[in-house]
Amino acid sequence: MRTKTLLLTAAALLAAGITSTQAQPVYSQNVVGYAAVATPSPGVNYLITIPFAIGVSNGANEVWPVTGGNPTLPDGSTVLIWNSGNSSYATFYSDSQGSASGWDDINGPISYSPKLPVGQGFFLSPATPYTNTFAGTVAVNVGTSNKMSLPSPGVNYLVGCPVPYAGALTNGTPATGAGGPNLTLAGGFPDGSTILIWNSGTSSYTTYYSDSQSSSGYDDVNGPIPVPPAITVGQGFFISPATPFIWTVGL
Repeated sequence: MRTKTLLLTAAALLAAGITSTQAQPVYSQNVVGYAAVATPSPGVNYLITIPFAIGVSNGANEVWPVTGGNPTLPDGSTVLIWNSGNSSYATFYSDSQGSASGWDDINGPISYSPKLPVGQGFFLSPATPYTNTFAGTVAVNVGTSNKMSLPSPGVNYLVGCPVPYAGALTNGTPATGAGGPNLTLAGGFPDGSTILIWNSGTSSYTTYYSDSQSSSGYDDVNGPIPVPPAITVGQGFFISPATPFIWTVGL
């Protein structure tokens, strides 16, 4: 899964247009941008996340709107939304022609649009080759942090980084989570917790374990690894905490 990302602050946009040294612009704390997330193979399951706040509710109809009568997401594409409480998926199908909401479930057309909030991972299987272009606002304002509660040890939570960071899971300032996913012991991530990263090419997971005694902060199934696992913008993954965990990511 390849991604292309652009983030622009309102402050940067304003500053680019300032020619007078006396100008005193008011800077916004919001960050806007886009991410292009490729899902090129029909029928293949890609584990992704919506990296921005889009529309009012991050409903699937806002993420993939019907424009000029044409669906943004190819009709017949499948979305699988994980329920950590019962360890099962709810299945939805994009349907711009036969459903007033634009979506079906396994029983047919539904009256609502599935919600895909920032910080939630899900599987997308496109009906045809497709590149998702997600455009919106970063859900965390400059200077603040998002806190996500993962309360039950051993439960698999399907998540995405609530700030569109790419790179090592160990990146980030421990106290605030600014600069990266912040999945380290110093950031509160318990030793012995499990990360599952999906490989769409092989339809399998690679398993990692947080280990503050490892030089990288992580082990795989064979023991300590030299480099921590990494994610891309728009990539979802599973976390199973060893103890109750509050995940802090900031901007």
